[in-house]
Amino acid sequence: MATPFSRLARRVAMAFGLARQTADTDETKATPTLQVALPGGEIRSDVPLMQLYGFASRPVPGSDIVVAFLSGDRTRGVAVAAGDQRGRPTDLQPGEVTVYHPRTGSRIDLKADGSVAISPANKKLTIAADIAVSGKITATGDVVANGVSLDTHKHSGVKSGSDTSGAPVS
Repeated sequence: MATPFSRLARRVAMAFGLARQTADTDETKATPTLQVALPGGEIRSDVPLMQLYGFASRPVPGSDIVVAFLSGDRTRGVAVAAGDQRGRPTDLQPGEVTVYHPRTGSRIDLKADGSVAISPANKKLTIAADIAVSGKITATGDVVANGVSLDTHKHSGVKSGSDTSGAPVS
């Protein structure tokens, strides 16, 4: 017969598990759920995936999952963390933080020197908002506004000459 201490020790030992996600995340419910495989061939379905407030991700099969089991009861698991070592950046310096997309490599880096680097994998960044800048803007390529290129636009009705124009008028 198990002693109360041994029962408690078993529950503590069973409170957490490392798992591997085995199927796509089910997003049809208010809280996404996962199917995971635990060591020893133990499969658990409909494991709720809890995420930090304001953050959302959809892990893919093969992701590593940390599952917390309420009161050590292996039928009452909750996924509390997900990671995918297959696409994890390995070039961070001490103190740096990154938000990254494992499949494409797109990332936002908060650098150790205080700078921020945004690196979309497809080299296209879309911002759907007004932008206010209080510092200098430097561009190494052409700048196009309303179809007018700073590199190639021409002014009509202006004669060539050697004079320069005055400063812009506010």
